[in-house]
Amino acid sequence: MTQSYTPAVQAALHVLVVDDNHDAADTLAEVLEIMGCRTATAYDGLEGFEKAEQLRPDAIVLDLGMPRLNGYEACERIRAQPWGRELRVVAVSGWGQQDDRRRSMQAGFDAHLVKPVAPEELLALLEK
Repeated sequence: MTQSYTPAVQAALHVLVVDDNHDAADTLAEVLEIMGCRTATAYDGLEGFEKAEQLRPDAIVLDLGMPRLNGYEACERIRAQPWGRELRVVAVSGWGQQDDRRRSMQAGFDAHLVKPVAPEELLALLEK
């Protein structure tokens, strides 16, 4: 007797997009949704941390220069939580100097992309 197996449907990647520029955050979230992700948005670092704690996304996209808690600090707080140690965290910022990239890696980011970002490149990093 042979069994028939159907591939499991992979759940959509849940991504939290955090950027103090509302248009940038909303647009990136919309693009990621078109690419098959589920998204949520936050508009400053503290709100991003709180939503990450509440929603437990698969991945987070963080801007660096934000009020209340910058992206570096938000990433450090996320990584300090048991739920935040394994998820993907990607910096997406206009800051692209070598020092900015080094600081991102020290804060715990998995990658640092400079705006504007190719959506396919970002999605590939988030899915790793």
